[in-house]
Amino acid sequence: MTLNLNQIAPQAVRYIKLGEGGLWEAECLARGIIRFGFGSSRPDRFVQCSSGNWMALREGFLVEGKTASTATRFANEIRTFFEDRGSILWITFFGERLGWGFLDASPAQPSDDGRGVWRSVSGGWKHTDINGDALTKERLAGSLTKLAAYRGTSCSVDVADYTIRRINGLKLPDVEKAIHALSEIHSAVIGLIRLLEPKDFELLVDLVFAASGWRRLGVVGKTQKTLDLDLMLPSTGERAFVQVKSRTTSHELAEYVTALDQAGPSTACFSSTTPARSRRMTIALSSLAPTSSPKWSLKPD
Repeated sequence: MTLNLNQIAPQAVRYIKLGEGGLWEAECLARGIIRFGFGSSRPDRFVQCSSGNWMALREGFLVEGKTASTATRFANEIRTFFEDRGSILWITFFGERLGWGFLDASPAQPSDDGRGVWRSVSGGWKHTDINGDALTKERLAGSLTKLAAYRGTSCSVDVADYTIRRINGLKLPDVEKAIHALSEIHSAVIGLIRLLEPKDFELLVDLVFAASGWRRLGVVGKTQKTLDLDLMLPSTGERAFVQVKSRTTSHELAEYVTALDQAGPSTACFSSTTPARSRRMTIALSSLAPTSSPKWSLKPD
């Protein structure tokens, strides 16, 4: 495997919520920053954080009435943010997109509105993997996207390895196995299709169209001169007809195209399984309007 020098290798992965209800998301995205709360811009607290006086910071939360465990958690979250020098991968969600980035080495600065501090994300927030493929929720595991519902400010990501691999554009071993298995199934099914008798192949073609929402208007096997299946798509009223052949030639296809009724359906399909050439061909014809000539394309599988 070729090493991609753009691959990331963080020491840790953390999720961060950019303000209550995503209040700071737009600003953080536009400016390429992370805003952080906990009253960290308050003068006394900012001095404690900047000087690394974490015990005093924790004591301050206890004085405010926080429990010992909460005070410790708050202090640790703030410390992690202030002390990070670019070794942590920070992730969040901007709507349906995953955002990720690393903080640069510049120190935290108080926000102009007095609500917390901010730090710059090196190079700004990114929304694609290193290959340029979008990182949207529908393309990510639920174990990662569930973090969007996290109610706190920041937390460690328990699927850190998955997150890193996904950003690096790498497939999980189980996914690679599944893709290989699916490829093997496709190869096996193609071989089985070539063994079908003409009537069985015609039934298979009918089932494929039915699964796509098309309804047959005639009985399978009751052929007309230029079609085996007369179909309609109920949602649009579109008509289509299908000619099915166990084997065919280019000459036979040309005869079929010539015989098409110009005032007929708007879509046609010519399907054939040709064992002699060990391939299956689907010829799709479209734009069969009364004033135009048929347009067709060959799609070998």
